Amino acid sequence: MAGALLPPLRDLRSELAALAPPQAAPAQRGPPAAPLLPVLPVLLVLLVSRQDCPYCLEVRRNYLAPLLRGADPRLLVRELESDTVAELVDAAGQRQSIAVVLRQLGVSFFPTVLFLGGGGRTLAEPLRGLDQAGFYGAYLERRLQQALDGAIPIPGKERAGASFPHQALCCDLPPPHKVHT
Repeated sequence: MAGALLPPLRDLRSELAALAPPQAAPAQRGPPAAPLLPVLPVLLVLLVSRQDCPYCLEVRRNYLAPLLRGADPRLLVRELESDTVAELVDAAGQRQSIAVVLRQLGVSFFPTVLFLGGGGRTLAEPLRGLDQAGFYGAYLERRLQQALDGAIPIPGKERAGASFPHQALCCDLPPPHKVHT
């Protein structure tokens, strides 16, 4: 792994199974009736990258690695370095080629950051590319808050390209047969 700052994803189903089920809003205010349990992760923040992508390195190092150091127990941060893995267990538990998994996840640009809940449900619009204007941190914080609040993007609002209102820096998807080991 080029950066080795984020734990690698090798089994999507297992990572999703580690997420806590969504909690219903409490019916009343006040102290909880039951003792507090340890906080389980509720959100998989998944960086889909390539080894040779300089923008992936910047997102990994400057934005997602600090999430690990912040130790928010609600977040499970992983990286799928797509050009170093030939196969992967998908959300359904099936071993698939990396090209199939990337299609399932809707990834065609690198870096792409996905915000997934239990069962692989998308909890916020993916962040695709790296913005040139320097607002990536704000976009990431907004997506994290949406995902943690359980917000789901409005269908049809997700764009096929970058998730920024201006030009994004990204690397294109390589041919599916190219996997570096």
